[in-house]
Amino acid sequence: MIFQLCYTSTAARDMQREDLVELLRISRAKNEASGLTGLLLFSAERFVQLLEGDEEAVRTLYARICEDNRHHEITTIFEREVEARDCPDWSMGFQALPESEWLEFPNPDGTEKGLRPMLEAMGRARAILQSVRERGLDPERDV
Repeated sequence: MIFQLCYTSTAARDMQREDLVELLRISRAKNEASGLTGLLLFSAERFVQLLEGDEEAVRTLYARICEDNRHHEITTIFEREVEARDCPDWSMGFQALPESEWLEFPNPDGTEKGLRPMLEAMGRARAILQSVRERGLDPERDV
């Protein structure tokens, strides 16, 4: 069985392209060495990440992520065991999404619901991650 953990967080500061490139370079090397795979989505200041692999390795990494001062408001969306990896070829797949892809249908008053309430209230993180996985990574949205 493969253990999956998905979380969302908010960047503690403005993340520049160079910051993301460095984050991905280090993460991909460490994940490959640990046998982990996953997907990181980013828009404006928000992250959603799916981690998958051996449960102990995923939980150890997540504990380090929770201590990382580059982001805050870290919220576990789901954790579960699955038969097969969703991202078997990605030590850390990455997509920067336009803000519009992070929004749900409007509230009754016309304001938009952001990603965090949508994920927390509706548990739609898996659907967003699966959507990116199915359509593939867009090189135009990579850093």
